[in-house]
Amino acid sequence: MSGQIENKHTGVGVPEDIYRHGRPLDNRQQALLDRLPEDGSRAEVGKDDVSMMDLSALTAKTGDEFAMFTRGSERLVVRGNNERVDINPGSAAELSAQGYKWSGHTHPGGGKMVLRSSEGDKLVLRAFNQKRSVIYNSVGQYQTFTKYS
Repeated sequence: MSGQIENKHTGVGVPEDIYRHGRPLDNRQQALLDRLPEDGSRAEVGKDDVSMMDLSALTAKTGDEFAMFTRGSERLVVRGNNERVDINPGSAAELSAQGYKWSGHTHPGGGKMVLRSSEGDKLVLRAFNQKRSVIYNSVGQYQTFTKYS
């Protein structure tokens, strides 16, 4: 015990601290990012090995969008760029036919305005025949959207 007043929170792996203060990803998040080196990269991982909050942290670190799809006990993570993930209604229908559900995706930025769904987001949601999905920003805030919102 040092006897000093100190903060035990390091901010490592926390989206807001990564985005606002340049803190690093945690080891698990960094290992996932290493498997997703560029726009269009895909990685399959266990369902317990990644969360939407992790994707928010990756977006905070890179400024890129990420999307996640779930099938049983596995997840597929796809890296995009600063404007989009290359999943369109056709590729979404293929993923849906393979048994995937759209867990959510990220939009870069720290404000609530970036949590708005685009027309493309709604079209992809319709292709999955889902009622809702979620968008996270770079600081861990999120908003659920529907194909009608």
